[in-house]
Amino acid sequence: MNVLASHAAISLSLASVLWVVQLVVYPAFRFIDPEHFANWHYRYTGAITWVVAPLILLQTAGVAARLLFLDHPDILWSAECLCTLLAWAVTGFVSVPLHAKLQNQRDERIMKTLVQSNWLRTAAWSLSAVCSWIAASTPPAQL
Repeated sequence: MNVLASHAAISLSLASVLWVVQLVVYPAFRFIDPEHFANWHYRYTGAITWVVAPLILLQTAGVAARLLFLDHPDILWSAECLCTLLAWAVTGFVSVPLHAKLQNQRDERIMKTLVQSNWLRTAAWSLSAVCSWIAASTPPAQL
């Protein structure tokens, strides 16, 4: 498997995890007993970090490494780069602070904001995965 295909696989894996979180995990927050929510949330964020962090770091490294394979940045790389930057920004400035608030108290409004804002991350990393997949399956002369 070449580097571009590996990068595409990592990007698709990351997007898949985001879709599961978006459609299954975050909506399930509201069904967790408020008395046990803080403990559950603490365990969830610790566990999901072991899944998501390596994928995010490898995906970001892959975006940077793709530049080595290009004579000049192309539209796919530019789109993937912008999507990755957007996803990082939403993660750092929105998702992480919202999770920190949820760790202190279970709040329906915060959970709703987390679900809504996570659509942007899900879309950004999904579009990034599509760009990386296209780049891996298209001969360089056609990009």
